[in-house]
Amino acid sequence: MALGTYSELKTSIANYLNRDDLTANIPDFISLTENRLDRELRVRANLLRAETTTTAGVGFYNLPDDLIELRNITYGASSGNSYALSYMSPESGSREYGQFSNGFPRAYTNLGLNVELYPTPDGAYTIGINYYRKVTPLSAAVSTNNILQKFPDLYLFGSCLEGAIFLNDTEQMQRFMLIFGQTLESVREAEESARYGGTVMTMTTQGDPGGMVARGAY
Repeated sequence: MALGTYSELKTSIANYLNRDDLTANIPDFISLTENRLDRELRVRANLLRAETTTTAGVGFYNLPDDLIELRNITYGASSGNSYALSYMSPESGSREYGQFSNGFPRAYTNLGLNVELYPTPDGAYTIGINYYRKVTPLSAAVSTNNILQKFPDLYLFGSCLEGAIFLNDTEQMQRFMLIFGQTLESVREAEESARYGGTVMTMTTQGDPGGMVARGAY
């Protein structure tokens, strides 16, 4: 069973649902699955890095338009080393760095569509924004994406779940909800194992918790 393209995915969804009368609806099932994956899937395949250069006296910078969750922000020092900035709430940032008129970035806060750096930069610094991006929507013009290539089963079972909901088929809803949930959990476990190489992860806190913050969180 090939599941590498939008067309192949639509065919498989119809086969799994055992229906040949849903041609006009299946694209909606796929779109709804992409929305679900945006909410629930955080994997290396949709982890990106964007860079921006600060301007002296400017503390606010836009986040990427396709961001769904911010992982962290780094500062590239002149030595060539890169340092993760501490996350702080707006209140804590103003309190702790209010006495600094400017300087190199040490911390940041998430303000929804942009971030504020603390203290306000006093020159040009390279800032790296590491974030999870939205799933690139499939369509007739976009036949595949990195998530379909790596996790075709998530696309298939998620779309079948949406199809069962559309058909008001309780038995199939329960079936595909279970399969999708198990598949998603398996992907998450594999990602955790790959990310940390089987080592025990230890947590440290700098400033307020929240190094990984979803868009819109304060």
